[in-house]
Amino acid sequence: MDWMQLTLKTSKEQADFVSEVLMGLDSVSVTFKDSRDDAIFEPPVGDTPLWQHVTITALFDVAINQAHIRQMLSQICHIDTLDFERLKDRAWEDECKKDFHAMRFGRRIWICPSWEDRTRLPDDAIIIDMDPGLAFGTGTHQTTDLCLQYLDANKLAGCSVIDYGTGTGILSIAAIKLGAVSVVAVDNDPQAVTAAMNNINTNQCQNQISVLHTKDETQLDQVDLLMANILANPLVTLCEHLAQLVKQGGSIVLSGILQDQMPMVLAAYGAYFEALEVEKKDDWCRINGKRK
Repeated sequence: MDWMQLTLKTSKEQADFVSEVLMGLDSVSVTFKDSRDDAIFEPPVGDTPLWQHVTITALFDVAINQAHIRQMLSQICHIDTLDFERLKDRAWEDECKKDFHAMRFGRRIWICPSWEDRTRLPDDAIIIDMDPGLAFGTGTHQTTDLCLQYLDANKLAGCSVIDYGTGTGILSIAAIKLGAVSVVAVDNDPQAVTAAMNNINTNQCQNQISVLHTKDETQLDQVDLLMANILANPLVTLCEHLAQLVKQGGSIVLSGILQDQMPMVLAAYGAYFEALEVEKKDDWCRINGKRK
């Protein structure tokens, strides 16, 4: 089935109203995206922020009356640009496959979607089977990349691990496949907990990884390595709690930190950890160190 796609540009202040109007005009879906590359890195908890300049894409039945929609929108709100385009039907489930291929992190780790040809990977590849999904963390973001680089470069044989803010479970799976004996994966998002469980089962690591929602978190045992790929403000808030979960001499890996946030995270964790090191990629940082 073909669709008629409407694309328009408007302001942050009008975006929600325009969306309601479009739904009232029988749009079957409405999508917001940034018009001018104005990144929003860390909004306050509970906020759903928008960019200052918003591009809205709406899908309609192909036979929709375009003139009527133009007239209605022009009468009730200001629109910078407005264009219609016929969208040919495609096998949408296959579209993402064009842009998501096996990716290497460090020397050995490969994130591999189910449709990829495994025979092209090196013989010593540590393969994590993972398709793109709804939870955060398939290796494409710098913060996850930085954590995977750390795991690849350090010895994990025999280690116990906590993966705090597990997302898809990618770091937990990588840790087990690199020799860790057990991982507790924790997240506050029920969707992430479900995604992590599915990915862990796909990678046959369910006997070594336990997945918990934070509300079910009780007294966790101290571990040799704690990873927390979340955001700077939660990292600072959770500092004492996370520090208590690491054995003396154990390691911590923190990610999701913007460069200008690095000093406050270093200051907080410096009270509990020593030999703190910083690794950067683009605007993002990873901090790792040893428990005093």
